[in-house]
Amino acid sequence: MAATPTPPDPTGDYDTCIGDTDDRAIAACTRAIARDHYRGADQAMLYVSRSIDYLLAGDADAALQHHPTEAVAFWSRGSAWQTKNEPARAIADFSEALLLDPEDASSLIQRGAREAIGDTAGCARDIAEARRIDPVLTTRKYVRK
Repeated sequence: MAATPTPPDPTGDYDTCIGDTDDRAIAACTRAIARDHYRGADQAMLYVSRSIDYLLAGDADAALQHHPTEAVAFWSRGSAWQTKNEPARAIADFSEALLLDPEDASSLIQRGAREAIGDTAGCARDIAEARRIDPVLTTRKYVRK
């Protein structure tokens, strides 16, 4: 039986948490999580969104505080490190995500940041593996010129 989505919370905290990336969003995420109203994918999105908000606010350690074994949390932090032009940190987080979920084509694609540190062979291996796992995603996200 498919999981049903959690009914909306009338406070609007979920929408603020998912839709914004500032201190107000972090507070909304925290309130929504504490309320213990959301379940499943909706609850996971609250944690992921809050982790991204923390990263954008400059607190990388807080990003994984609640779910250190979730591949998506490492993927999110890796993406933030890429945005901040820190490829070595990004690669480390995408590698952690892949330890938790070896079939995650998106983390393999993102770990293409290896190219930025001169590891073109590693980048090529990651893209080839991502293409094997999910050829459609690989074509959309990473096109070699």
